[in-house]
Amino acid sequence: MKQSSLLVRRAASNTGLLLILLLVAFTVSNYSSLMLSPRQYIGASDEATASRGTSARSSTRASKADDGGSGGAACDIARGEWVLDPAAPYYTNETCPLIDSRQDCMRYGKPGLESILRWRWHPHGCDLPRFDAAAFLRLVRGKSMAFVGDSVARNHMQSLMCLISKVELPTEIEAKECIHCTRKYHYRAHNFTVCVFWTPFLVRWNLTRAGALQFMDPHNVFPDEADPEWTRDIAGYDYVVLNGAKWFTRPTMLYEGGRLVGCNNDCGREPNATATANAPPHYAVSVSFRTALRALREHPGFRGTVIVRTVAPPHYENGKWYDGGNCLRTRPMLSNEMGLPETEAAFHAAQVEEFRAAASAAAAGRFLLMDVSEMMQMRGDGHPGQYGHWPHEKVGFGIDCVHWCLPGPVDAWSELLLHLLSG
Repeated sequence: MKQSSLLVRRAASNTGLLLILLLVAFTVSNYSSLMLSPRQYIGASDEATASRGTSARSSTRASKADDGGSGGAACDIARGEWVLDPAAPYYTNETCPLIDSRQDCMRYGKPGLESILRWRWHPHGCDLPRFDAAAFLRLVRGKSMAFVGDSVARNHMQSLMCLISKVELPTEIEAKECIHCTRKYHYRAHNFTVCVFWTPFLVRWNLTRAGALQFMDPHNVFPDEADPEWTRDIAGYDYVVLNGAKWFTRPTMLYEGGRLVGCNNDCGREPNATATANAPPHYAVSVSFRTALRALREHPGFRGTVIVRTVAPPHYENGKWYDGGNCLRTRPMLSNEMGLPETEAAFHAAQVEEFRAAASAAAAGRFLLMDVSEMMQMRGDGHPGQYGHWPHEKVGFGIDCVHWCLPGPVDAWSELLLHLLSG
């Protein structure tokens, strides 16, 4: 009888121990699945599949990625929702003196701005850490970062500078008054240099004729020749954030190998356009990104990291920027409410395809993807609209649904940037 009791007690003890071990294993497994790995995000973006001309829902579908052998699904930071955040924004136009006046929606009284700014990006199934200005500056101490692209690249750079302004303000190197030109800033305490190279097509371009208007008339674009505006000075930079898309919706004459090969977006006013076939805008995006990425990969003086940022869609409704279109939304959309428009979906697919080709031909981790297309498609409320100037002022963008308010949704890009670089 005593022996039976002893056996029962031993069995109960072993069973309890087994249950404890199973509980610990279950807890560790679930905790590890919540840990956010930068490599998971990069992998998920790398494996995004898309085909041109399809809807955004199919071209930006979340995918599984290798999570280092744990067997769980990766966290894809590019997919999620905008959630209310009482702590937002990070800064105001009073605390940051670096805001371009055309994106100063606070100054010009954009309606509903108090609620428009109270959101932050929350990926599905995981969390994106808040931007830490001190941690970012520690990461880039003694280094340099170049934003290469159009005016949205400048928008991104100024957002980043506002985010880190609570720690340090920069000094502009060779201060300039120009809008569309290369600008460079230095953070002396951290020996960090940040620069924007204004290159709207990433490749060489010029106006088709003397006296033409930069924003309205056709351009000659050479997709197989990288723009010397940035290639001649890119050597030595530690990070390059590459973007470009919206200028490819303008009338452009495309030349490859010195020969006219096509026309984008109604070039009928140009004498040489009559004998050329219309090319879809995503063709020029694809070739231009291929050229720019190859130039970075093969540049003898550049050994840095390249971050490719995908297209951030404009949100004109009921017209274009030049004929009364506007962006009057006052809240973010949900992820299932609206997909990318056809043109932006094709741009996104082209950018991801060229990124994947460049990344596969380079050392691991040298090319990273910052996929912002879906998250920004949901933020039609975040543009200046007509609130980037006073009503009586005449400006180039009378109603701006392309650039982003500062502060605004664009600040999330620096959260993504810090997350990528921390990996």
